[in-house]
Amino acid sequence: MRSLFAFCLVLLAAGCAPTPERPADRGEQFTYRIANSPYAAAICIARNARARAGNTAEERTVGASSTEVIVRGRGGETLATARVDNDGTFSSAAVLVTPAVRADREGFARQLMQGC
Repeated sequence: MRSLFAFCLVLLAAGCAPTPERPADRGEQFTYRIANSPYAAAICIARNARARAGNTAEERTVGASSTEVIVRGRGGETLATARVDNDGTFSSAAVLVTPAVRADREGFARQLMQGC
């Protein structure tokens, strides 16, 4: 009887133990190496973003040799942020696609970078 009570107590305590929390989904980041300057790449990325119905894009300079593009959807939620840094002869672009893009995030990033 005592062992049954102890077993039930262990099961009850195990049920009260906190479950580990999953880390918040911050999206996915994709990197690209491109031949355009950061400024030209930002213009291209913004143009591609605006070509998608309902999206807006805002370009801005970051420091002396980098640019950033923020892509927003119809409701104003941020869909992606692309940062393009001068990398010598080439530029490197890091595109963070947020959880607001629920479908193919890599495909979304590729569409933003198409032709850039």
